[in-house]
Amino acid sequence: MRKNIFILIIITSFFLSLAISGANFAQEKLRKEGRYFIAEIEKSFDVKKGGDLVMEKIRGDVFLTTWDKNIVKIHEIRKMDVYTEAEAKAMLKESDVIYQQTGNKITVGGEESYRSYMSSKFEITVPSEFNVDIGTSGGDISVSDLKGNVTLNTSGGDIDLSRIDGPVMAKTSGGDVVVKENKQQVVIKTSGGDIEILDVEGEVDAKTSGGDISIKNNKAKVIAKTSGGDIELFNIGAEVDASTSGGDIVVDGANGKLSVATSGGDIELKNIKDVIEASTSGGDIEAINVLNGISARTSGGDINLEDIQGFIEAKTSGGDVEAKMTLKDFSKDHHVELKSSGGNLTLYIPEKLPATITAVINIKGASTRDYDIYSDFPLTSKKETSDEKRGRRDEVISSEGKINGGGDLILLETTNGNISIKKLK
Repeated sequence: MRKNIFILIIITSFFLSLAISGANFAQEKLRKEGRYFIAEIEKSFDVKKGGDLVMEKIRGDVFLTTWDKNIVKIHEIRKMDVYTEAEAKAMLKESDVIYQQTGNKITVGGEESYRSYMSSKFEITVPSEFNVDIGTSGGDISVSDLKGNVTLNTSGGDIDLSRIDGPVMAKTSGGDVVVKENKQQVVIKTSGGDIEILDVEGEVDAKTSGGDISIKNNKAKVIAKTSGGDIELFNIGAEVDASTSGGDIVVDGANGKLSVATSGGDIELKNIKDVIEASTSGGDIEAINVLNGISARTSGGDINLEDIQGFIEAKTSGGDVEAKMTLKDFSKDHHVELKSSGGNLTLYIPEKLPATITAVINIKGASTRDYDIYSDFPLTSKKETSDEKRGRRDEVISSEGKINGGGDLILLETTNGNISIKKLK
């Protein structure tokens, strides 16, 4: 009888301890694999929606998903490079310090919680409405299907985000970043990887020092900057500010003002609904189907502009310029300024466009070629020649006139090149 009462007391005490701890329940398993001791740690915490998960100074990968339970469940697989089982067990005793709950906040890690001879893989499930702040020294981070604030920081891994309904701030020093189907603002920074963003509804600020940027189907403003890669933007619903120091820029589809710049590549623009500012120090610029004006500048390439339905400003120091204005509403600003320091200028304009035209060719240096201004519109031309000095030419050919009663200024000026003004057919 006494034995039965004793067993009953033990069982009652066990279940009472579980009731007191609630869902803050832990299991630990330890095994040896080669030189490493592997521990599997399971922890669960009762929480409410809208709580916080904070992971600080951990070492390893984090994979986070959600469910409809008000529980934070963490499965950690920890690898320890220690000599004895006793050392491994001593490390596991620190788990109670590593995992802490204060109200509706769960904290994992902290100062010196994870040492250089330890690394982990975390599989975490949180309520669908929760905030996460994850910092790891050397692993990948994946977060999906979450409503809440997301802050991520890793020193050496990739970041993968999908279906986040909340502001996102993510930073990695050495990996790629992929963001898909997010509903609010996204701020991304990586020092050594590519950035890919798809189907985001909020504003995007993406920066990388050494990789490419690809953004598709973004509904709000986009800022994209890279020091060493290409930028590709497709179907952007608002303003765009994109720049790269060492690559090409492609934009196909944008509804807002477009500002693009590259120091060492080409620019290709298509289907742009607002004003464009494009500049490159060492490549070509091509734009097709622009529903407003464009300003394009390059120091070392050609400029080709087609189907421009607004003003045109194009300048190059070392190439040709060809522009086709297809404007039908002549009440819009339709001034034109084409300039080249060493190439040909070709301009196509509507036959009935009201404009005032000035075209100038400067012939300088030792060039022996003949240059001229060719126009489908009636213009008055003249030629001025200065005295040649030691075989070097100094001539100016100019043409000017008003067409269709005059209107916005069309200014074409080049050095050692031809100018052609043609009726658009």
